[in-house]
Amino acid sequence: MRSPALPPLTHFAGRAFIAGHVDNNPANLVQWIEDPHTIDKSNAMPPMGIGEAEARDIAAYLYTLS
Repeated sequence: MRSPALPPLTHFAGRAFIAGHVDNNPANLVQWIEDPHTIDKSNAMPPMGIGEAEARDIAAYLYTLS
């Protein structure tokens, strides 16, 4: 069984939603990075064991992708 294609992260900062479910804002993005299942229980992205400080750093980088 082939998994669905994941959307690229290009232009992430300009997107309205994260995972098609919540507004694209820093708090939601940090939550998504830390534990994606709190936003969408059925998504394929597993929790990666990333803590809040690292999640904030990753979120900051993603917001540079405009």
